[in-house]
Amino acid sequence: MTDTHTFDVNEIDLTDIGLWTSDPHPALHHLREHDPVHWHEADPKNPFANHSFWALTRHSDIVHVSRHPELFSSAHGVGSGTLDVPTNNFDTFAMLEVDDPYHAWMRGLVSAAFTAKLVRESEPYIREIAVEVLDEVAGRRDPFNFVHEVSAKVPIRVIGDILGVPRSDQHLLTEWTDATADLDDLTVDFEKGTGHSAKAAAAVQEMFAYLERMQQLRADSPTEDLVSKLMGAEIEGERLNWQQQRESFFILATAGNETTRNTTTAGVRALAEHPDQRRELVENPKLIKNAVEEMLRWGTVVSHFRRTATQDTVIGDKRIAEGDWVIMYYSAANRDPSVFTDPDRFDIHRQPNEHLAFGGGGPHFCLGAPLARLQLRIVFEELLQRFPDYRVVGDAAFNQSTFFHGIKNLPVQLYAE
Repeated sequence: MTDTHTFDVNEIDLTDIGLWTSDPHPALHHLREHDPVHWHEADPKNPFANHSFWALTRHSDIVHVSRHPELFSSAHGVGSGTLDVPTNNFDTFAMLEVDDPYHAWMRGLVSAAFTAKLVRESEPYIREIAVEVLDEVAGRRDPFNFVHEVSAKVPIRVIGDILGVPRSDQHLLTEWTDATADLDDLTVDFEKGTGHSAKAAAAVQEMFAYLERMQQLRADSPTEDLVSKLMGAEIEGERLNWQQQRESFFILATAGNETTRNTTTAGVRALAEHPDQRRELVENPKLIKNAVEEMLRWGTVVSHFRRTATQDTVIGDKRIAEGDWVIMYYSAANRDPSVFTDPDRFDIHRQPNEHLAFGGGGPHFCLGAPLARLQLRIVFEELLQRFPDYRVVGDAAFNQSTFFHGIKNLPVQLYAE
C-alpha cells in the first residue's frame, strides 16, 4: 500500500496513549513499510516507556516470534511497561508469563473449561444470554451506550458463569475489568519517573478480595465452576498456589470480557459505516461467521504483547541481542498488505483471513478463541435479525490504553426514525 503520511520513524511513540485513542494505523503503516523491526528508544523520564524495545509490525515476523518460544521468552513479562521479571518464576505468575513446561501445566488446568465439545454444547446457553441482553434494550427508542448495555453484558455473563460468579455480582467483574483496561485517571510524575492509576490498583485489590471470599466458600463445599477447579486441580502432586490462582482469575475475567466486548463494538461500528455489507448479513446470516473474522482483524483489540530474546538472534535484517525486548504489534500485522489485499478496507467476504487477533500461533495462542468466535457469531445473528436498521449516532470514545484498543462509549439507536 502507499504511505501517504509524513513521519520520522524515530518520532513515532508507540507508548503514547494518545496514539491509540485516535487512529494508530497511519503510524503503524509507516513503521511497517520503512522500518518493520524498529528500535524504539526508552524515555527514562516516562515510567511507561523507560525500557527500549524492538517494535515488530510485520505479520511474518510476529508469527516467527510467536512460534519460537525457545528464542523469545514470556517469562520476563509480556507488557510494554516497567515490569521485567528476571526468571521463569512459576511461583508468582500466571500462564501468560511463564514458559513451558510450567506454561503447559497451567494451561492444561484451565483448558478443561474451553474444550471444543464444551464450546459447541454451550451454543443454546449463549444464545439465551444474547436474547436476554437484547430483550433488556428492545424497548429503548433513545440513543444509549451500546458498550455498557450490550457488548459488555454477553461476555461477562458467560465468563462469570464459567468462573462461578453469581449473576447478582457479575456487574463487579465489568467494573473491575473496565478500570484496568481504561486508565483514565492515570497520574504520571515525569520528574520522579513514577506513574499509577488509582482506579486500576483499587479494582485489582477488590477483585482479589472477592476471589478470596469465593475460595473460602468453596474450601469445604467445592462446586463445578472454574474457581473450584483451579483450587483443587492437581498434576503430579502439584497445585496452583494463591498467587497463581488470583492471576489466573484476573486473566480469565479480563480476557474473557475485553476481547469479545470490544470486537462486538468494533463490528457494530464497522457495519454501521458499511450499510451495504450489513444488508448482506441481514439477508444471508450464513455470512456472519466469515464477517466475524473480519471484525477480529479490523478491530484488533489486543494491540501488542512482549517477548524477551533468550539468545542472540536475527529478525529480518536486524540483530537482536540476548535480553532485548521484542514487542509484537498485532494491530499492524493485521493490516499488512503482504498478507491482506487492500488491508484498510473492511470486507466481510475476505478470504483467506489469517489475522493475528488471537496471537500468532505457538503455545500462547488464545485459549478462549473458539468461545469468543461463538459468542460473536451469536450476538450478530440475534442483533441483525432484531435490529437490522440500528444506527450509530455519535462518535466513538476509546479506552485510555496502549494495550486494549477498545471503544468504551458508542452511542447507538436501535430503531430508524
